[in-house]
Amino acid sequence: MSCEPLTFKNISREKFQAVRARIRAQAEVVSIAGDMGTAEGNGFKAQWTYDEPNQTLTIQCLQKPFFVSESLVADKIHVLVTEL
Repeated sequence: MSCEPLTFKNISREKFQAVRARIRAQAEVVSIAGDMGTAEGNGFKAQWTYDEPNQTLTIQCLQKPFFVSESLVADKIHVLVTEL
């Protein structure tokens, strides 16, 4: 079951690189590599798109274990992106 896409604004290249590093360090589920793509692991699958000219980052959880709520996934993504 997929979750709604989350779009974050005012994401500079430097902030996007910091987000990628933070996700690699903290999230054991997926790792973001490149400006767009899909990654999966531990029952999760996510896709992302970084739009540098518009400085937006969109992340969507495409698949998650049934026992993990959409709100928990959204909260975790929000923390990883915004609390730098």
